[in-house]
Amino acid sequence: MDTGIHPYPSMDPPFDHFELVARQNGNQGQMQDATNALAEFGGFQNFSSRKYDAYVFTLDWKTTGCYQRGVLPVPLAKNDTCLPGWHCPNSDFYNPPQFCAPTPECAVFRAGKMTCEPQGVYEPKICANGFYCPGAPNGHLQLPCPEGTFCPTGAKEPFNCTGGAICPEKSQRQLVIAPLFVMIIIDVVLLVIVGIGFGVTKWRRSRPKKYTTLDAGDGNSDNIELLLAARAPPRSSRVSVSAPAPPPHSPYAQYSPPQSDYMQPYAPPYSQPQTPQPYPESYPPSYNQPYNPSVSPRPPTLTHARRASGRVDNMDGYVDDDLSDYGDYEPEDDFHNSPDFQRFIRSMSKTIETSSIGLSFDFENLTYATKNGKGKKILSGVTGTMPRGSCWGIMGGSGAGKSTFVNVLMGKLQATAGTMKINGWQKDMSKYKKLIGYVPQDDIIFPELTVRENILHSARVRLPASWRDKAIQDHVDSLIACLQLTHVQHSRVGDARKPVISGGQRKRVNIGIELAAAPMAIFLDEPTSGLDATSAATIMRLIKGISKLGVTTIAIIHQPREQIFAGFDQLLLLAEGQSVYSGPTEDVSSYFENLGFAFPQRANPADTLIDIITGDGAQYTMSGKRDTDVRTLINTWQTSGQYNRSGKHLSVSSFNDAATKRSRRASNQSLNSTAEQEESLVRTMKARGATWPAQVFYCWKRAMTQQVRNATSFFFEIGVGALAGVIIGLSAFASAGHLFQGIYHPPFTSLSSAVDYSSTPQLGLLGGLAIGLAASAPGFWVFGEEKQMYYRETASGHSRSAYYVGKLIATLLRIALSAFHFTVFLGVLATPLIAFQWMYVVNLLYFWCVYGLASIVSMIVKREDGPLIAVLGSLVIGVLGGVAPPLSTVKSWGLEWLWRASPGVWLTEAYFTENLTPLGYLYELDLAASATGFTLGQYGLDVGILFLIGFVYRIVAYLLLVFLHRDKQR
Repeated sequence: MDTGIHPYPSMDPPFDHFELVARQNGNQGQMQDATNALAEFGGFQNFSSRKYDAYVFTLDWKTTGCYQRGVLPVPLAKNDTCLPGWHCPNSDFYNPPQFCAPTPECAVFRAGKMTCEPQGVYEPKICANGFYCPGAPNGHLQLPCPEGTFCPTGAKEPFNCTGGAICPEKSQRQLVIAPLFVMIIIDVVLLVIVGIGFGVTKWRRSRPKKYTTLDAGDGNSDNIELLLAARAPPRSSRVSVSAPAPPPHSPYAQYSPPQSDYMQPYAPPYSQPQTPQPYPESYPPSYNQPYNPSVSPRPPTLTHARRASGRVDNMDGYVDDDLSDYGDYEPEDDFHNSPDFQRFIRSMSKTIETSSIGLSFDFENLTYATKNGKGKKILSGVTGTMPRGSCWGIMGGSGAGKSTFVNVLMGKLQATAGTMKINGWQKDMSKYKKLIGYVPQDDIIFPELTVRENILHSARVRLPASWRDKAIQDHVDSLIACLQLTHVQHSRVGDARKPVISGGQRKRVNIGIELAAAPMAIFLDEPTSGLDATSAATIMRLIKGISKLGVTTIAIIHQPREQIFAGFDQLLLLAEGQSVYSGPTEDVSSYFENLGFAFPQRANPADTLIDIITGDGAQYTMSGKRDTDVRTLINTWQTSGQYNRSGKHLSVSSFNDAATKRSRRASNQSLNSTAEQEESLVRTMKARGATWPAQVFYCWKRAMTQQVRNATSFFFEIGVGALAGVIIGLSAFASAGHLFQGIYHPPFTSLSSAVDYSSTPQLGLLGGLAIGLAASAPGFWVFGEEKQMYYRETASGHSRSAYYVGKLIATLLRIALSAFHFTVFLGVLATPLIAFQWMYVVNLLYFWCVYGLASIVSMIVKREDGPLIAVLGSLVIGVLGGVAPPLSTVKSWGLEWLWRASPGVWLTEAYFTENLTPLGYLYELDLAASATGFTLGQYGLDVGILFLIGFVYRIVAYLLLVFLHRDKQR
């Protein structure tokens, strides 16, 4: 009913109030003033509120203890109670702390989350910055903060500064500079390492490579000598064999194999000529028996007719099995006689642990139809055989089914009908992927690595685990020399945007990656496309040399030059997904001439064949021959030519010979294959490939090399992290480390300023957003830019998990450095109460989460869209940090689980916990936790969940990597 200030409304004014004040202050004069007031105003019944207010306004601080005239104090305690962190300089047992209503200016300060001077003689004051106040029983003390410690507002005792921090006397916050110096040292070391790396690379390029002789003392030396002896008998015992001249109408009559000027003639491994001896019936000898020139017989003389293509044939259209095991020595083949190639033969012979080097393929009625739509047949009824050691060229027009046939043959696609045998056994070709190599048309190579590093990694991962690194290095040396890449082996490969080596060299590196694994069969997709004549001829010599080694070589070829076309031993022509011709290359012209086509003398026969099998062969028909339909060619081959033994001996009787048909369905190697050979092949497959830990190490090493080579990107990423820390730190710099303002503990609650529950969560929110922007794009490029290389390696038997784990471990360094730079600048500028090491841990784990999320994005979206999507994803998890909207509001929606699934909440909660917990003696932290929705005191759980979320992100990314695009990984 009255308008005065009544701290105790239940009392009747004015006597009881004045009496209470007087008793609290122990002032008998004030008691007398109260008595006189009653007499003057005529007792209670004559005392009005207006008169009371007028009387109170006349009182000053000497009477009330409040500096503001007319303000009556509110007692805060009944004795001298001063809480820790408070300064009570004038209070004692008779004059306990009291609260006085603030002036308008002070009210504005307190509403703005600041403090003002005490409003009365006995009003407590929060301990000032740079000082600490231990509280009762010495609440009247405010002690300066000693050097080496810091005292924020309301400190009850000094906070110890961490080692290396700058903390002079009366410091209100610590300036942590030790991590700053560590960061500078790390950066200098990194720059020195990168500089040394560039210097070593430059030195290695200028230093000539000294090759070491392959170690022959491993138990296989005799086997090597036997293989070389079989390939190159002494010149004194060599029987001169001349190839029969091709028919006059053959387009290859004037063709001679390309010669190489850089190669030297091959020196046989034995110096004295040996007299040829007849073979015993047990020939060929076993690879497990040592070769003795005085006892073991020499290979047979080449009495078989040699085809113009360079293959030894037994006149029935097939390569002789006895000779195919050991190869054919051709004195005119400089590539085969090259010392480098012979060194490669030695290395290959150690890798192949079976009695036969190549694989033979026998297939009948192979058919492949698409699963979607109406099941269109892309491949239909393709039948043939590919003996080991043969060199096949596959030709056809666009859409003829060339790539589909090769993919079915390799096991990348599952044939919908037909049968296929490998070495005479019906097996799943995908099980043999460790023994085959596939060279894609595009040069899928790591551009950051050198020529040697690309090939060496393939050799280390795919060669037998029993090989020592020296043997692997020698194997790679010989292969690089065969590829004529020695002079550029220490040059980076580069890419299309910034090429370093030529296109032909890149193509040879592409092939070398597969040859490094010593495959038994190799498939090449248009190996000479886009190359000049010289480079194409070099590639063709290499392919021929591989096949002469015994490796089955199958290449898709599109409009080859005449010399390239003639270099293939065997030819498969496809049209509309079906066979038009399959057999020796030298017989193809005879076959089509017997069908009524003529080959122009000066035209490329490959171009003529493409025109014929695509239905545009009318211009090549002889007089009276007009039927050039593709369907007619297919039917003719299926009914007559498919089972004919030799394309130049066409006769009706040969077509109907059942025995001939059966012989054309399988190669001699397949017919003679035994269970022991199959078991040997299985053992070879099991021995191939490095162990899982070794593969992880090699993948990690390669990824680290990539990062060093991409030094600009690496340092740019670290710089962005540092810049983000600077920006966020500057936003909190003005607060001088005072990032929280809460409600004071009773009985000083009424002295509280406006609360500040948002500054610390906002620091976590802004930090999370900055980390997301700094780390999302680099996290995407970890996998987003090399998925094609991953597909290639996994298709060859590379461990998926080893690749993924190796890449994952390699990212830890850049994550750690980026988080460290971000934390250093954020800590120096914002100076939060959270210790530097705990702030670094939580920031590091948030980087970990963002990288994991970006990895998921890299598995789903295209590389062009990936960085943007990754940034958006990081913004989403940052916004779900529980700041806006507050987590307390989210709980009322029943959606806390969604926010808790985001790492942003756990990051913010960790910041909130570590910045508030040290101030628990001063503020009501439970009220802050309830208002914000965060749970305090669980920092360990927060960082544990952050690690778990990042780990789950990586598990999801790995599953997507493995199960998406499975067809590309076969």
